[in-house]
Amino acid sequence: MAEHVAVLVTEATASDVCFVHVLDEARRRLVLMGATPPFTDLSGTVELGLGEGVAGWVALHAEPAIVADKWQDDRYVYIPALRGEDYESLVSVPLLGRGQHVVGVINVHARKPRRYGDHDVALLAQVGNLLARTIENARLYERLAVREQMLEQFAARTIDAQELERRRLAGEIHDGISQRLISLWYHLQAAGASASDPAALTRELAAAEDLTSAALDEARRAIAGLRPSVLDDLGLGPSLESLAHSVAGLEVDVDVAPCRLPAHVEVALYRIAQEALQNVMKHAAAGRVSVRLSTTAAGGVRLVVEDDGVGFKPAEAAAGANRAGDPSYGLVGMRERAELVGATLQLISAAGTGTRVEVELPAPAPAPTPAPSSRQRSTTRAE
Repeated sequence: MAEHVAVLVTEATASDVCFVHVLDEARRRLVLMGATPPFTDLSGTVELGLGEGVAGWVALHAEPAIVADKWQDDRYVYIPALRGEDYESLVSVPLLGRGQHVVGVINVHARKPRRYGDHDVALLAQVGNLLARTIENARLYERLAVREQMLEQFAARTIDAQELERRRLAGEIHDGISQRLISLWYHLQAAGASASDPAALTRELAAAEDLTSAALDEARRAIAGLRPSVLDDLGLGPSLESLAHSVAGLEVDVDVAPCRLPAHVEVALYRIAQEALQNVMKHAAAGRVSVRLSTTAAGGVRLVVEDDGVGFKPAEAAAGANRAGDPSYGLVGMRERAELVGATLQLISAAGTGTRVEVELPAPAPAPTPAPSSRQRSTTRAE
């Protein structure tokens, strides 16, 4: 698309060559993505920093630049691959997308000295804005495709996690609750047979009472593992306090601000904190862990789980391997949970420096105000 636009622009402005640069916002660099012959093979290989060269200046200031003699312009940067010595004059115009947001820059060059005029700038601006919308739509489509792929992967992992959780619960019920209930049944049978022996009857009933209490405790733990009731009753803050204080063998620091969020968001943040704390207990060899929940100045929410443990290399975790070399979806699942509720997750760690998991949820967009109906408008006029 960029190459086709470059050819059309060159013909429309009676220029000799055209370059279309697209802004990589993450790296703050302009990348050549389209050009007229003989430069078509250079797409993706030539870059300029934001503010570097005439094109970089245009991208930084979001305004066009007309250069009659580029050798006399301090902004010009010579790039051997683009053979700047063959061209004297140029005009550079920003590609402006929605909200006048700079998406890239389009440059046309002339071999002979030439003063480009307002008509050339207007033409390039119109073409550039159309191209900017095309680039933005392509990026939105790509993000949507990535998000759909993430949703599919998350759904698959959710099913796997559900099956693992069912097996874990089945094992807990079989090995714990069921065994205690069987023992309880035998003690009650023995108590019934000991009606004539008060001491034996008292002993068997006491054992039955202990087994009943233990079975109830195990049932409560199993239910809390599925969904903590405190999350429904009191909200995210108290749930995080309860979760943090359940960590054994560590000094725990908890600081949570009161806030209520949609139920699915609270569950996501709770599960992220739960996974982060489990990782601390399993891998960090830490002496202290802190859990902080706060509101941001912009009206969002920030969750931080930080430990003073041995740390690790996030690049290895991103590759999907734990210390044992086995597949591990814990960190991936945390990131996916965050992104599915519109939050961002940062994982900061290095060997010997501990680990910091930070989740930031932006403030919800304000709901659109519905336009008053014709009946409401007429009532207002009557009043």
